[in-house]
Amino acid sequence: MKIAPMGEVRNHFGKYLKACESEPVFVTKNGKITAVIEHIEDSDIEDFLLERDTRFRRMLDRTKQEKGGMSLKQYRKARGI
Repeated sequence: MKIAPMGEVRNHFGKYLKACESEPVFVTKNGKITAVIEHIEDSDIEDFLLERDTRFRRMLDRTKQEKGGMSLKQYRKARGI
């Protein structure tokens, strides 16, 4: 895990993009962690976005309560994604 101040990351962004390939880089502002830079593969972008979408999360929670749960794979199949 690396921790770096925002100004350092801004001035050497390429260096930190390279560093995040092996471990997350936590970015601080005024000494407090405010962001994280993580490596992500192209194939993982859709999952990353869906997992962090609050509307999608609520829909999954409702489905889980109504139907006893559904995996992301099952959801995609049901929606033709």
